[in-house]
Amino acid sequence: MRRGDVSRNLYVVILAAGKAKRMNSSRSKVLHEVAGKPLLFFPLRVAKSLNPTKIFVVIGGMYMDQIREFLKDEPVEIVVQEEPKGTGDAVKRLANCIDDQDSDLFVIPGDAPLLTDKTAMELMGFHRNKGACCTVLTAEVPDPTGYGRIVRSVGDRILMVVEESDAFPEEKSIKEVNSGVYFFHTSVLFQYIGELRPDNKQGEYYLTDIIEVLQRRIGNVFAYKIEDWEEILGVNTREQLGMVNRIMLKRIVRDILANGVSIVDPEKVYIEAEVQIGRDVTLYPFVALLGRTVIGDNSVIGPGVVLQDAIIEPNSRVFVPVFYTDKANK
Repeated sequence: MRRGDVSRNLYVVILAAGKAKRMNSSRSKVLHEVAGKPLLFFPLRVAKSLNPTKIFVVIGGMYMDQIREFLKDEPVEIVVQEEPKGTGDAVKRLANCIDDQDSDLFVIPGDAPLLTDKTAMELMGFHRNKGACCTVLTAEVPDPTGYGRIVRSVGDRILMVVEESDAFPEEKSIKEVNSGVYFFHTSVLFQYIGELRPDNKQGEYYLTDIIEVLQRRIGNVFAYKIEDWEEILGVNTREQLGMVNRIMLKRIVRDILANGVSIVDPEKVYIEAEVQIGRDVTLYPFVALLGRTVIGDNSVIGPGVVLQDAIIEPNSRVFVPVFYTDKANK
């Protein structure tokens, strides 16, 4: 591990083998939608933005076929976790998939849609500039209940991640938490990941335990704390899915406003993730733009209009109360 080395190959693994019992659904958790796209779409998009050597997706359980179908046209390698033995076991399976031991591995949960390309790139830069064996993405959250707490050493260094059930009262008061997003140097990770033990109520191998192992064995374990704590939010329940949807919609609206679109009432529109809107477009209240809708420059979309996969030519005026077309997919 050389400080500042940016020449190493990068691999990415997206963890998508969770059971998701609290969703109470016949569909995989990572296929539930945010802004019109499955949760898994977003970490996959972040992974691609880093131009890695290879992207792995770990799947398992009763939803494997559903996830395979979603990924059939994606440039990924699927790794199967036959038994649900935890995130540590999932990552350990990559030891036989990555021959290049002088490389980095970016680990990202499949149910974390709010992480941005920018943060992922900055995290990678921090990790490599520090010459770290492991870097954990962290944030301070208003309510840390349920999260693993970050116990720091000196400066940006981490001693350990303490899970809620194991935390002492003073540790529970810590608001800086683990996001479940990591960068590892592969040679160190696969050398020591065998030391993980399933010493917990679930009998699983937790990837968080590798932090203490690496700190004890090597050191050079760092935290990279971001200000926008919403980026680390994951989805385990329908309530959390709704919260993430609201945050994603606000982001989309903010971005299109910055790109020269006028919205009469920004809180009364619904715009999905792959919609494209030109400059000097005006959107009236209760507009819903779905799928891969494209709105040309200088167009006006009137109140209550619903467009799905539509292509609206520049300088158009659309005031039909409900307008539907699938022209964009033909």
